[in-house]
Amino acid sequence: MKTSAATRTYDGEWVEIGVEVTRDADPSTPDRLWYRIERRHESLLTDTMDPFVLATLFAAMRTGEDLHAGGGVTGTLLDNLDEFQSAWLQWRPERYHRVRITAEEELPDRAGPDDRSAVQTFSGGVDSAFTTIRHVSGAAGRQSLALTGAVMVHGFDIPLTERESYESLRHRSAPLLQKVGVDLIPVVTNFRSLWHSDLGHWEDAFGTGMTSVLTLVSGGFRHGLIASSEPYSSLLLPWGSNPVTDGMLSGGRMRIHHDAAGVDRNEKVAGLARLWPEGADNLRVCWQGEHKDRNCCRCEKCIRTILNFRVSGSEVPASFPHEVTEEHILSLSGLSEAHVNPLRQILAAAQARRLEEPWVPALADCIAANEEEIAQGISYEGGFPLLATDSGR
Repeated sequence: MKTSAATRTYDGEWVEIGVEVTRDADPSTPDRLWYRIERRHESLLTDTMDPFVLATLFAAMRTGEDLHAGGGVTGTLLDNLDEFQSAWLQWRPERYHRVRITAEEELPDRAGPDDRSAVQTFSGGVDSAFTTIRHVSGAAGRQSLALTGAVMVHGFDIPLTERESYESLRHRSAPLLQKVGVDLIPVVTNFRSLWHSDLGHWEDAFGTGMTSVLTLVSGGFRHGLIASSEPYSSLLLPWGSNPVTDGMLSGGRMRIHHDAAGVDRNEKVAGLARLWPEGADNLRVCWQGEHKDRNCCRCEKCIRTILNFRVSGSEVPASFPHEVTEEHILSLSGLSEAHVNPLRQILAAAQARRLEEPWVPALADCIAANEEEIAQGISYEGGFPLLATDSGR
């Protein structure tokens, strides 16, 4: 597999940077991988091929084709990706192959003092919002970075076909972030639709997708933050973003951090309610509802987040406008281990706090029913959870 050197084209307020990706088995029909960014942010773009190597890595590992970048790649990234592959070959030997990664030129690391400038991925969800307020408020202590940028990607959890949903979320999030000193950087990409449209492979590759976008703007930042999705006490491996391998996606121009794995999701929502109530009132966690710019309150992730607020003793914010009943909880089905795992954390917290609300036994029954379906092969990795209904199971 080979990539061309990156090229830029301009269309009004946007600049598109992309590469042609040629597969060994079919060199006559290359794919085009592209990212679009507003021209006002063009100065942030990297002059390396690091983001394109990150984006093409899993596609190459799936076919076993060696990967050659038609431009300069930092030596640090090349070194780190050797170890990154070792982890994934241990986790999924049946799915991936080790590949050799080369480049037209091997580039040195960035010189000069570290100004701790940082950019994060921002989806509007609990994890990314907590990372925002954790760093801008200094609540991360010695880990706090000078966070001033947040990339919001169109083409990941909001499909490219749903432009109105993305624009709605973008225009709601930009002033919210600006109030805490963070500039929203919109990025549009075909990374997911090109190679990772199935959920199973997406759950492996989304970390490299996020890192490719962060590295894309490494011309303006030294550090990239990916918010943790699971705490250290309940890690789910393999998973596309995790504290084991995210740091291995660092290159010579940007260090990648897996942020706040020492804080569980219940603590995160409590922190948001306390430190950034406006952020809590504008959360957007939903990826299955009809409108991707708001919360449906009927999908697994919406219901889970509402229960996070309940179990933490925090008021459910305005971003979740619909009530969730025991019947909704009981009707959740089709959950994989990745969906059941965070529900177990909520149940454990509720039991530790001796909560007696009726939703607690309903959650226990929901978990037990889905664990049985997983054991029977009814629910499976890469499957889509079913939305809650009003009729129960």
